[in-house]
Amino acid sequence: MKCLKDPSVQDAILLVGDWHWRKGPRLSAWLAWAFGRREVFVTHLDDVACVAWWRGNPYLIDLSERTPQ
Repeated sequence: MKCLKDPSVQDAILLVGDWHWRKGPRLSAWLAWAFGRREVFVTHLDDVACVAWWRGNPYLIDLSERTPQ
């Protein structure tokens, strides 16, 4: 689950995705959850982030701790 994006880019995606999920239109958030293109990556804080992209906008679907392997 290695992401090729810079950590600062990942942080920006997470901030904007969280804002879209919480404050954006509910219909867009639901469509992103149901039909959006998923991107899963591990942050620099060792958390697993699941972001759905809908019409060019990120929506933070899930942010959870990484389970030890």
